[in-house]
Amino acid sequence: MRKFLNILVIVFIVTVFFTNDEAKAYINPGSGSYIFQTVIGGILSILYFFKKIFISVINLFKPKNKTTKSESVNE
Repeated sequence: MRKFLNILVIVFIVTVFFTNDEAKAYINPGSGSYIFQTVIGGILSILYFFKKIFISVINLFKPKNKTTKSESVNE
């Protein structure tokens, strides 16, 4: 199954890059800015996701403080 998928991907790439048809398409400025916004939003969301994972991993290894705020006030 994996070999079939690899061959399928290679055939797709060869077909896309070696067909010389002209693209008869137009991207207006509004679409361009929308694409730009989605790319930037995707990048920022991925960075935020990994930041949250990093912080949770760091918190696993931090020592826990056994004294609470009320105990330290009474002393």
